[in-house]
Amino acid sequence: MLINSGTSRSLVLSGNIHDLFFLRDGDNTDYIPLIPFLTRNWDIPGFILIVYELNGPIRFAKEGEREKVKRAFELWRGTTDANLDIEASSGRGPLQGALNATAPTDASFEQYMNDAIGSPTLALELLRQFCLLSRSTNAQGEKLLTEKLIILIEATDMLLPEGEIRSLSLPDRHRVSIVQDWISDSSFMNGNDTVIFVTESASLVNARIIRLPQVITVEIPSPGMEDRQHFISWFNNTPQLVEKPLNLWGTQAQLAMLTAGLSIQALRQLLLSACYSGEKLGPEDVIGKVSEFIQGQLGEDVVEFKKPEHSLKDIVGNQKLVAFLKTQLIPRITSTGPDAIPGMSVCGPIGSGKTFIFEGLAGELDIPVLVLKNIRSMWFGQTDVLFERLRRLLMALVKVLIFVDEADTQFGDVGKDAHSTERRLTGKIQAMMSDPQLRGNITWLLMTARIYNLSPDLRREGRVGDMVIPVLDPKDEDREAFLRWTIAKVLPGTLPEEAVKRLSKLTEDYSAASFASLRSDLEAASLLKKNKLTLDEIIAVAEDRILPNIGPIRHYQTLQALVNCTRKSLLPDDYSPEIRESWVKQIAQLEAIGIRGG
Repeated sequence: MLINSGTSRSLVLSGNIHDLFFLRDGDNTDYIPLIPFLTRNWDIPGFILIVYELNGPIRFAKEGEREKVKRAFELWRGTTDANLDIEASSGRGPLQGALNATAPTDASFEQYMNDAIGSPTLALELLRQFCLLSRSTNAQGEKLLTEKLIILIEATDMLLPEGEIRSLSLPDRHRVSIVQDWISDSSFMNGNDTVIFVTESASLVNARIIRLPQVITVEIPSPGMEDRQHFISWFNNTPQLVEKPLNLWGTQAQLAMLTAGLSIQALRQLLLSACYSGEKLGPEDVIGKVSEFIQGQLGEDVVEFKKPEHSLKDIVGNQKLVAFLKTQLIPRITSTGPDAIPGMSVCGPIGSGKTFIFEGLAGELDIPVLVLKNIRSMWFGQTDVLFERLRRLLMALVKVLIFVDEADTQFGDVGKDAHSTERRLTGKIQAMMSDPQLRGNITWLLMTARIYNLSPDLRREGRVGDMVIPVLDPKDEDREAFLRWTIAKVLPGTLPEEAVKRLSKLTEDYSAASFASLRSDLEAASLLKKNKLTLDEIIAVAEDRILPNIGPIRHYQTLQALVNCTRKSLLPDDYSPEIRESWVKQIAQLEAIGIRGG
């Protein structure tokens, strides 16, 4: 539509450009790469399709079209003073230096085409000249070419790399200049020819090109549920690919659902491998492939794909929180309507068990967890690329929890003092959190012990501020539940009430992590003894332990979690505005002595 309407003559195809696309040719069907897919679909009368790939030749979709352009080019070169206004900066080929304003007018079409191989600067200028040729007429006023040109340029990010002009090499600068002049020419913009730049990420193309108002970016999305299901069915019914039907643990629809995030290429590899082995393709195989693909796209240091093995029934203590998750939160996560929650902040002191509890929530829902670990790249520009890949991935996923651990350090500031990359990244993440297209499929969980350091823009309602959930240290019945869990493997029989009171006193300031550490110490002591422990031995181990000197910091983090909580039902039973005011005063007192929670 963009081409036919003339909305733009300069398009950028980005996104899922390395995938396979479905082509129907009469009774024949196939999945083929993007460029062959486009050339086959655009093989229509009235158009000449030209493809240029880096270090390759300039190709015409049809040999007859090449001959048309050759005849028109030689006629045009012979009857005008137009010369290829370019310096052969690559320094190679027999026409080195011959393509400037003093070039002989008898240079042949084939000579130019041959010299363009391996010389991208020359190739771009030659393509620009083809567009000039397309608009030219002979002495009788007849067009030299009656067809419109569609020019596909692959690997645009390598031809026109992003960066300050002064930092680019001379050939790179020259190519940027050629393309900028080419697509900014009013005659080109008002003409009938179209140039299409192909790149995975628009952010990798030089800003002088990509930010021109006449340049329109079109993103190719990752395959959705229907696309994946169609490929699975097509694959299963294509004799040359499979000798017998796929051996699946469930239905094709279930496989399509579980492969959310995979490209068609990756899905094809998975199915071919399953057919070759002959073994039943199980959910764990699919999850492994999805995890491998996602980490390959974003990097193992950026993202981790999990399918939690535990559920809410495995959560020790935290009775009020678990009840809230079951009755209030799960219905909103599973919903796809307007009541679906976009995300939440999970706060509380370090060691309180935030990650374990909410992984249990994902296990209860039987949905995968995508853990974002570090989306800031050390290489300039890579952050934008990773974000674009991430967004494409999320648009294809169905029902997933996104964990951002240490969220207060993952995102940059949006203030005027912040780096432009940080502002851009944080702004894009914020927009994605409130994107109505993702609502109901993606739920963000921002985990942090320092909720006060999280940007207010992220914490506003409509993003993760709808729900700020505190995870606190166990008290009363919860602490008793932790005690019994801690000693369950090392003490035979039941725990006497007197022992509960004594151990409760010893573990008064324990967090969930502290109880887990004590449990490990007790199991180690039991292994050394090669037998169960007595109550006195358990108490001796507990008495010997000294908690790390982080109590004031954890207290500060606890107070901040209480103050920032957005649900009264998750606060202590005796909550009141006066108690809240006392928390605020305690925070101020701790800050006055230099304690700010790390």
